[in-house]
Amino acid sequence: MKSEFTAIIVDDERPARLMLRSLLEKYQAKIYLIGEAQNGKEAIELIEGKKPDIVFLDIQMPDMNGFEVLSRLTRQPMVIFVTAYEQYALDAFRENSIDYLLKPVEEERFDQSIQKLLRLGNMNKVVDVAAMLKIFNQLQPKKEITALPVKVGQKILLIRFAVISYFESRDGYVSLFTSTGKEYVSDLNLQELEEKLPDNFLRVQKSFIVNKDSIKEIQRYFNNRLILILDDRNNTKITTGTSYILQIRNALGL
Repeated sequence: MKSEFTAIIVDDERPARLMLRSLLEKYQAKIYLIGEAQNGKEAIELIEGKKPDIVFLDIQMPDMNGFEVLSRLTRQPMVIFVTAYEQYALDAFRENSIDYLLKPVEEERFDQSIQKLLRLGNMNKVVDVAAMLKIFNQLQPKKEITALPVKVGQKILLIRFAVISYFESRDGYVSLFTSTGKEYVSDLNLQELEEKLPDNFLRVQKSFIVNKDSIKEIQRYFNNRLILILDDRNNTKITTGTSYILQIRNALGL
């Protein structure tokens, strides 16, 4: 008797693949396992070559995530996502796939997914890869960087964020100034710095980004602007821009 579905398991962890293979054994009359892949590259080649009906797809893999795998396929199979991260167990996963399974996969939960698959038959629920990638990226922990590399001659120095008082854009380049008054030139523009800097750095006008922790005094100025006096060697004074005033007040709790 021919099986109703062909299936592939994709997971970078061998024990996880063994577990899924074992759980599938009692459904072999309905689901025929035709291959396994241990990374994204192998998964793409296997899926494109064997064209399975269903893929048990790990989300986190070393070379690429499960959504990136799906984005590179010419034909998308039905998908049951498998993940070790409960934070990814979102309604969006249920809406965009047959189902999802949390590691370690429990037999009862696995059976529920298979029954759902058998009920749906060949109704392929296409994954909205772009939406899933967006959610996935939002849930990833941000990498905490603590210093900014700057070139000085033939050397690269790492300037810790904690000692940077402010950045200033002038004459086509950006300088950073430390609390001791030292100046270094950055390869990044202010917009690029805004994306990389931690939350305690604040754009206060077109030409300045300030370390909030270095502000020691705030004075009112005309046109609803502010003068920020910094706790650095030069007691630097920076006048805020009118278009930035609302975000400054919110950031500083004014």
